[in-house]
Amino acid sequence: SDAYRTVANVALDWAWFGADARFKTIAANHQRFFCETVADHPYGIYAIDGTIIEGEALHPVAMIAVNAQASLASENQYARECVQKFWDTPLREGDRRYYDNCLYLFAMLALSGNYRIY
Repeated sequence: SDAYRTVANVALDWAWFGADARFKTIAANHQRFFCETVADHPYGIYAIDGTIIEGEALHPVAMIAVNAQASLASENQYARECVQKFWDTPLREGDRRYYDNCLYLFAMLALSGNYRIY
């Protein structure tokens, strides 16, 4: 679950500093993976090489949130799709809502331009 934040941090770094053009490629590849490669299994567990591991993600709302936040750096055709999916996703209720909803909040702040460095 901690790995979810990686692409969110990459995208936020790009939005704040824009110093490393590789971040755009990283964000685009991340979104492509979720929108193409595992579109039929978007809330799974994956190895670093993208291999699907048995089981389901514990924080599907967090995954949706960080995929949307990747749009800060991505200009591919999936950027809008990921943001729309995020916009259409309600806050999580019940068990495990804390982590999901924290990443939801951070993504909402970042995408709205209100996650500020100061």
